Amino acid sequence: PISGSAVSIGKTGNTTVKLPDGTDLDAKHQVTVIVTDHKKAPQQGKNVAVKGDLGQSAAGKTDKNGELTVPEVEQTERHGVYIVGYTDGTFGPSRSMTRAEAAAIFARLLAEKNGDTISTAANTRFTDIPVHAWYSGYAKYLNNNGKSKTVFAPNDAITRAEFTTMAVRFFDVYGDGDAEIMEQYKDFNDVSDGYWAATYIKAAAKHGWINGYGDGFNRAEVVTIVNRLLGREADEDYIADNLRKLNTFPDVNRKHWAYYAVMEAANAHTAVLGESESWSK
Repeated sequence: PISGSAVSIGKTGNTTVKLPDGTDLDAKHQVTVIVTDHKKAPQQGKNVAVKGDLGQSAAGKTDKNGELTVPEVEQTERHGVYIVGYTDGTFGPSRSMTRAEAAAIFARLLAEKNGDTISTAANTRFTDIPVHAWYSGYAKYLNNNGKSKTVFAPNDAITRAEFTTMAVRFFDVYGDGDAEIMEQYKDFNDVSDGYWAATYIKAAAKHGWINGYGDGFNRAEVVTIVNRLLGREADEDYIADNLRKLNTFPDVNRKHWAYYAVMEAANAHTAVLGESESWSK
């Protein structure tokens, strides 16, 4: 709390906060104003202006929690490539996602966040993973999570249960995912069958938000749900303007339902975060 702030409310309900002398208001010193009614219920959509002693000012509307943080600061994060195509240049959107491919996705994302490098060749405890298999390092990085103590079954199609388990374990280490999804499933906060990520994946499949066939997911469905869990989305304008510079696939064109999800997953970019994600290189 900033003691000494002066608060005034105009006839139309607009709120003005005058900060005390010596209180900074800039990108490094943001101020959050919380507006509630007399019963302390958050008030959304209220106009708030904040003024400093050096002529600084910033304004905006409160969010669903009755909060406004000013000034707005551009937030960016690096989104690396977490899925690649096949040697023939295709993506294979309808191909089943294999256990090895799923392991590679979660390992790449986790390693990027932690600043780790994954070995291209690794000894694992699994008899069906050769040391120089392209996925051996990813399996090793994910702590040797297999079908049994000695079998990984890298080429088996991943089942819904296996993918859900992998996602739960991933977020337990990775940390928070998409804020809106976490809020929706906030009551499921233990790392178990009721964990928010697991519950979301099951609800997504049940309500047709993803269209999986049989007991598994195809590659297009996986990138779609991983993007949603991470809160990642493609910048359609940037893609249209920079198409020649980006990784594209002949079997995933602009008319494909997962086109933008695949572009998000297969192209490294700096994401400028806001109401929607915009890209810069």
